Amino acid sequence: MTVWILGFDLSLSAPGAAAVPIDWRPGDWKRVRTWLDKPDEVKNDDRVGQMQRVLRIADWAEQIVHELGARNVHAYREDYGYNQNNAFASRIMESGGHVQAALFKRFKLVVEPVRAVSARKLFYGERKLQQKDQKTHVQLALFNEVKAPKKWDENEADAFIIANWGLSERSGKFLILKR
Repeated sequence: MTVWILGFDLSLSAPGAAAVPIDWRPGDWKRVRTWLDKPDEVKNDDRVGQMQRVLRIADWAEQIVHELGARNVHAYREDYGYNQNNAFASRIMESGGHVQAALFKRFKLVVEPVRAVSARKLFYGERKLQQKDQKTHVQLALFNEVKAPKKWDENEADAFIIANWGLSERSGKFLILKR
């Protein structure tokens, strides 16, 4: 029975997920599973469309947890630093909250929020992580230095970075860049 560390990037346009077995050896990319959803609903200010998108993302997340075997999953989701005036950020928070509630209701699974910047800094190790374009720098290092599959979408890569944080929380072996 495999215990999985599951990371989510709950982007509204293309949410990504990555599952890493707790006994993973860093660099064994064949054992990492990823998912990418591309909701059909139009991304605009239509509240009905937004709700349909949020519900679809929650259903997608439930399918992943079910596929992995809910009893064997520890889940984490990317949390962001939000600007009070950012309406788009509030939509992402709605989606994250709905996914968390759906997974708890169906599986009694508590999804832990992880600050994206903290997960990126863990991966970056002792190196200085640039303030500007952190996401891009981390993804380039993930693909070019530790040889993650380049077929991954940026949201799958972000979900892996969140799962990597989860590995550190659950005493698994996790990736950290060398100087």
